[in-house]
Amino acid sequence: MELVNRMTNRLWGLSKRLVTESHQDSVRLVPQIEVSATALETCIRVTGLDVLPNDLTRMLYLASLRDCNSGRYLHPELSPMIGVEEADHALSACHDQVFRRLLKTSISAYVLQLEEYIRYTRADRDTVLRTWQSLQAYRSTVPLQALPIYSDLFCLNTELALVILNYSRWIEKESYDAMSRSS
Repeated sequence: MELVNRMTNRLWGLSKRLVTESHQDSVRLVPQIEVSATALETCIRVTGLDVLPNDLTRMLYLASLRDCNSGRYLHPELSPMIGVEEADHALSACHDQVFRRLLKTSISAYVLQLEEYIRYTRADRDTVLRTWQSLQAYRSTVPLQALPIYSDLFCLNTELALVILNYSRWIEKESYDAMSRSS
């Protein structure tokens, strides 16, 4: 419970900073890359972003296409098709769009998206939750141009979703154990 209280306090402080540092309805990433609609459509079609189950899954996938040394996005089909530079810009723009949508997502939706992502991977739920909490690899999925406050908000929302999922798992286990003892 103490962890939830600490995270709630961090979220409250962060939300107050967001109100003072951002426009009312916009999430600003600096600088914003201009990409043609055709390049974006091609990017979405070729990478299969449209078939992924949700924005969290899209965010993780797009981040996996980014070279961790250069920051350049590379895709085995898209890069040769439209050129490395254009593919980098299109993938970066897609990543920014997905990130913006996630920043506007409620905590309950984060929880649902994380649950859906875990099902999509077909990995063991408990292992994924433990690994995500331990490694915090989701921190490296934020677009490079994201302002630190938006990066913090994304990470905090993800951490809160992890706490909620772990708590629900603990409640389910406790209920099962209580039922087993009473039988």
